[in-house]
Amino acid sequence: MNKQRIFIIDDEQNVCLTIKEALQAEGFEVYCYQNPTEGLQDAQQKNPDLIITDLLMPGLDGLKLIQRVKSFNPEINILIMTAHASLESAIGAIRAGANDYLIKPFKIDDLLKTVQKTLSQKRLVIEKKVTGKSFQARYQIKNLIGSTPEMKEIFKLIEKIAKTDSTILVIGESGTGKEMVARSIHYHSKRKDSPFVSINCAALPETLLESELFGYEKGAFTGAVTSKLGLFELATNGTFFLDEVGDMSLSLQSKLLRVLQERTLKRLGGVKDIHIDFRLIAATSKNLIDEIKAGRFREDLFYRLNVIPIVMLPLRNRKEDIPLFVNYFLETFAEKSNLKMKFQLSESGMEVFKNHSWPGNIRELENVIERLVALADKPMIDSETVTQAIKQGNFSSESLKPINNDNNLREALESYEAELIKQAIKDTKGNQNRAAKKLNLTRQALHYKVKKYGLEKLS
Repeated sequence: MNKQRIFIIDDEQNVCLTIKEALQAEGFEVYCYQNPTEGLQDAQQKNPDLIITDLLMPGLDGLKLIQRVKSFNPEINILIMTAHASLESAIGAIRAGANDYLIKPFKIDDLLKTVQKTLSQKRLVIEKKVTGKSFQARYQIKNLIGSTPEMKEIFKLIEKIAKTDSTILVIGESGTGKEMVARSIHYHSKRKDSPFVSINCAALPETLLESELFGYEKGAFTGAVTSKLGLFELATNGTFFLDEVGDMSLSLQSKLLRVLQERTLKRLGGVKDIHIDFRLIAATSKNLIDEIKAGRFREDLFYRLNVIPIVMLPLRNRKEDIPLFVNYFLETFAEKSNLKMKFQLSESGMEVFKNHSWPGNIRELENVIERLVALADKPMIDSETVTQAIKQGNFSSESLKPINNDNNLREALESYEAELIKQAIKDTKGNQNRAAKKLNLTRQALHYKVKKYGLEKLS
């Protein structure tokens, strides 16, 4: 997989360089821009996963930048930072499409936590490319992927329930497209012009999840140097997507139930009731009935969430749709990589796709296709190439040689790195250019490491 790409846009050079150094140390691919117009132009070409931008800048301020980014790709996450923050300016930024905000000066640890949280909100979104149309048009029912009778019924249901404000529970294994369904409902609803806010309950510890959902007042806890809006508030008039709700603690379940019943909340450390108005779509990969029996999920909350259930089938149970996804992702990743080559699967190659069990569902299939496009050196992809790409995705620590526990950390990491390089060179049949691409290294860096670990004979 490629590194996640982050743009930093700030007219202060020292701020840009400090943040860039911290993010690069975490393994991100980082680009800095002091000129917001230049950053905006590059964002259209390089399609970053996240843009971190100052709110007040000469020429093009943060709010205008958000609006322009969202006009060409609403899926790019945006994090606002400013020394002039207030709840009013934060609300304006969120309403314009930002995911979150940071107040200068901030600690690097706080920045890294916020970046990870913001990136965790980005989900798999299956969408058809609709040239010259608005982003909302991408979620029209006719553009969703699926030809099985079960999926056609889900598409009909989406169209019907989108017009209501009923709470929806989307059930399905990880990677089946639960957020795609939530977004489709949102963009077909009367709330489509208001925020779509999402959070993954499984991605955050309980205390952090609570503060993100409810927000907090200044002084509510150590480190709360200013008040912060919660995501429930930020979703006002829009849609709130609560992913993996089955992983929420019983304590938070109780507070969520109160929010749903009374449509009010208190920020952490606050005393005032705040009215909220959003449409809730919850999702889970767990069997909530089993969770209720085990005492891990509140029965009353389940019935509050399960007003309209939607069950997403795993990919292994909708194999007729596999060719649709394969062809869609082949075209998407070839275009993203600016490749002129038009990829096709041989009949036997497509059979491998159909016969695989796909435990990771659509997300796993997407990753395999991305791997195929990155490593392919000819337009026709055969069954052997597909099989190898799937095996690479199942690569685990079991395929590595055990690391000697007596090694120090540096030696252990080098041993692990050497094994990864060996595997990549083997997978690419000694082609170091392709191996470097697979490892996300430059050709020169791979050559240096091959010499360092004495792997020349493998090439």
